[in-house]
Amino acid sequence: MVLSPPKVRLVLFLLLAVLVARAESASGPILFAAATDAELRPLIAKLDGPVTESRAAWQFWLGSIDGKKVVLIRTEGDPLNAVAATTLAIRRYHPQLVVTYGLARAHDPALLPGDVVVSEKFAAFDGMESDVIPLDGGSAPLTWSRLQHKLATAGEKETPTDFFPADAQALGRAKTITLAHGRIIAGVPGSANQVNREADRVAWIHEKWGTSCEDGESAHIAGCAQLLGVPVIGLRVIDGTESTAATVALQFLEAAK
Repeated sequence: MVLSPPKVRLVLFLLLAVLVARAESASGPILFAAATDAELRPLIAKLDGPVTESRAAWQFWLGSIDGKKVVLIRTEGDPLNAVAATTLAIRRYHPQLVVTYGLARAHDPALLPGDVVVSEKFAAFDGMESDVIPLDGGSAPLTWSRLQHKLATAGEKETPTDFFPADAQALGRAKTITLAHGRIIAGVPGSANQVNREADRVAWIHEKWGTSCEDGESAHIAGCAQLLGVPVIGLRVIDGTESTAATVALQFLEAAK
């Protein structure tokens, strides 16, 4: 089949657009997402040539650290805010990688304070489905089943998804981080707009989703990155401090190419 000149031009334009997008992504900054100012402040202090931009309700810090381009965003630790801020940053700055970092509470009983969970994959454990129980029949939350996220994929199809993958290359770099205290543990950060402190419920979530730890946003950021085609990695300090989380993020950046 021979294409007409207008169609040839259209094909060439689309190919050029794809190549430009790939080039922007490969040379783009690393996007660091954290919930609070306290977790971001040590990175902001190290920015060379810092620039601050505001978009909608969110603020973005741009610059470089040790010669590597970065964008920093504050997500407020809430899934909706985190997805909105991450989407704005990805569409505006075309990052090569998203790094969600911060603190977390352990689900895996083998984890100790100071350990750092680096993501093999992420679980958004807010999806649950209950059995039918009539009025005044009570509630049995530990019998609920896992409800998958239905991600929009190519061709306007819905793809049921249990977990969001982490970038294997970034995971390999994260495993090289050396901690003054604690261990680097490859695992499954989980997130939901919940604060779970009931031991039986934590054990149930750990069993159903295989979660290593819990925070308010990491899996939702990972899902957003997957939908927009950007690699992602998670770094979560168990029962640590904001400064420790920032130190781990800076160590990851040092290990990055």
